[in-house]
Amino acid sequence: MLKEMARKYWNEKYDLNCAECLIYAANEEYNLKLSDETLKTMSAFGGGMGIGDVCGVISGSIAVIGIMFTEISGHKSPIVRELTREFINVFKEKLGSNNCIELRKEYRRSDDGCIVMVETAADVLENVISKNMRC
Repeated sequence: MLKEMARKYWNEKYDLNCAECLIYAANEEYNLKLSDETLKTMSAFGGGMGIGDVCGVISGSIAVIGIMFTEISGHKSPIVRELTREFINVFKEKLGSNNCIELRKEYRRSDDGCIVMVETAADVLENVISKNMRC
């Protein structure tokens, strides 16, 4: 399950930010075979893009949606926009916000950091993916 994979990457051993954690977990769980360079693209999105804005787990998750459901480009893959909207709406419904600062105030604990957001994003992402995988 994606949540367990996300927990694996959300620890001191890997030292990843929240956005990186989601893409690393999805890469392993779904055998995406992403390059190290591709994985590094998420480094700037942790901590709400470094300024406490949109939570990094959202950025990491929608990057995975883009990777998994884009055939050629975003304009030629309309499902990506739909799945992104679905992911963000469900995540926001579950936690009440998509803003990093607000989420950290509500859910961040010193002993586990942003694990609530990481686990929630993993659950929502896994559900979105499983409902939309092509046979």
